[in-house]
Amino acid sequence: MKYIFLSLVLFSTISLTASAQDTTSVTTSAVPANVAETTVPKPVVKLIKTPAALGISPKTQKRIAAIANPPINLALFAVDRRDKSQEGNSDVIMIITIDQVTKKIKMSSILRDTYVNIEGKGMDKINAAFAIGGPQLAIKTINQNFDMDIQDYINVDFFGTAKMIDALGGVEINVKPEEIPYLNNYLKEISIIENIPPVNVTNAGIQVLNGRQTVAYTRIRAVGRGDYERTERQRTVLVALFNKMKGAGPALYPVFMNQILPNMETSLSGMNLLKIGGDILNSKSKTIEQARFPLDSSSKGIRVNNIWYLSADLKITTAAIHNFIYKGVSPAR
Repeated sequence: MKYIFLSLVLFSTISLTASAQDTTSVTTSAVPANVAETTVPKPVVKLIKTPAALGISPKTQKRIAAIANPPINLALFAVDRRDKSQEGNSDVIMIITIDQVTKKIKMSSILRDTYVNIEGKGMDKINAAFAIGGPQLAIKTINQNFDMDIQDYINVDFFGTAKMIDALGGVEINVKPEEIPYLNNYLKEISIIENIPPVNVTNAGIQVLNGRQTVAYTRIRAVGRGDYERTERQRTVLVALFNKMKGAGPALYPVFMNQILPNMETSLSGMNLLKIGGDILNSKSKTIEQARFPLDSSSKGIRVNNIWYLSADLKITTAAIHNFIYKGVSPAR
């Protein structure tokens, strides 16, 4: 059952995350006093942050150390689980990049079926790493296969996503006519699980979707190019949320603290998210650069033991990711 959210927290978090792996010194001037005193309701998830535990190679450490004010990279996951006791596969996998100087934001989707080596398991779909070893192994898998330096993550699941989107008043999406039946089918499934009557989408075009509708929208896979186009829908939701929150100002802080943080899991402290968020939401950057990996030109579908995988040239894919994140070179398909 392939759920995919990708919603709002993503971005409330995303835009609130440039804490340079929780080590950057920031001011609290952008945070209202009454909010700064609020107790974050969800504990921070502790990761083992040695390079070896995170899969950050000496080569990668040396490369990053040579960059003045290197960008901050975090992993963003949305896990397919309906039971809080499950880890679940991470059916949304993104690298969120924040430029420490310009505050520009980039989103790099990694297709969940990408065939990679998972330490202790061997070759498998990259989305299985979260189910096997939680966020620690999921981050390590990204770092090891793509020579990255990720140290922190954000994760949401099926249960909290709709609540977070509703907390921000929904999101404006241009729904295509051919997407409507699939959206409503997923919406029906969500409603059965939660025992709440669905509010179907009846018309195509630009409209505000509520939380459950948005979750259903991000799960659509049968229209377009399968998971390729689904990652585009996920990024569309994040961009729409970013644009909405850019104008929210201080009014966003209580919502973030009381309705967003309780529904998300992260290794970043809430106050660091909040403090940095003030700078990022007030930055002059108005666009989000986005890309999807692996590229069509360096990947193909294969079957192993009758299971479909996306086999990629990892050397070419790694180079393309690095060019996009560190050099600002948008990949060609």
